[in-house]
Amino acid sequence: MTEHFFAGLDGAARAAKPRTQGLTMVIDWGMGPHAQEDLLLTGADYCDFAKVAVGVSRLLSNEVLKDKILRYRQHQVEPFTGGQFLEYAEMNGQAAGYFAAVAAAGYQWVEVSDNLAPVELAWKEDMIRQATQEHGLSVLGEVGKKEGLDSGVPMVDDAQACLEAGAEIVLLEAAELIDEATAPEVEEVIAAVGIDKVMFELPGPWIAGVHQHDIHRMRVELIGKYGGEVNIGNVAAVDLVAVEAYRRGLGVNAGGAED
Repeated sequence: MTEHFFAGLDGAARAAKPRTQGLTMVIDWGMGPHAQEDLLLTGADYCDFAKVAVGVSRLLSNEVLKDKILRYRQHQVEPFTGGQFLEYAEMNGQAAGYFAAVAAAGYQWVEVSDNLAPVELAWKEDMIRQATQEHGLSVLGEVGKKEGLDSGVPMVDDAQACLEAGAEIVLLEAAELIDEATAPEVEEVIAAVGIDKVMFELPGPWIAGVHQHDIHRMRVELIGKYGGEVNIGNVAAVDLVAVEAYRRGLGVNAGGAED
């Protein structure tokens, strides 16, 4: 194989896929097959999960959806349905058939969240058990609040409950990460469950007052604080390769790769 043009300028070392730390999750808002192929051509090695956001799975035809899922999985990227779709199903009395539909579509992972629906932690624990035990799905359990809804359950208790119910990864809701008041709770979660079990979700324009420079600042600060192998989610497809550059110290943090 011909040596890379820039061999030796590699930045910090990174674990190869399949990896258990330094995970990156992109958010798919319904990108078409050509955009998806471009993403995978340039960044498949740097992407571990793809969240098919909200109810996008319902808006794609069976053929398009199954092809999307297959393309991701062929590149060792695990797609999963966003948690708000499950919450929508619950609020419309259709949660009973949700996980069967997820599995039938070809997904092997699913997100379980409770940040919008007026449900209790026990509901989320039950959903996680149903997904894992009855349908053989792997679960990402989301912890945190959105749009001002607060369950009243301490974040650390929420995270531990998700893992004990069978979730493999805890997603920390982006709204918590930009709220200085909850920063100590975030650190408490990390201390309790371990940094490798936590994936930080980047905020986006769906959160009031969040701009592109806020997203950029947060991903750089996360890498600066927790290192290049921190798990990061909600990465925009267009930013995937740039995030990998920051992880390796090849971006705005150039020279800090060994810190």
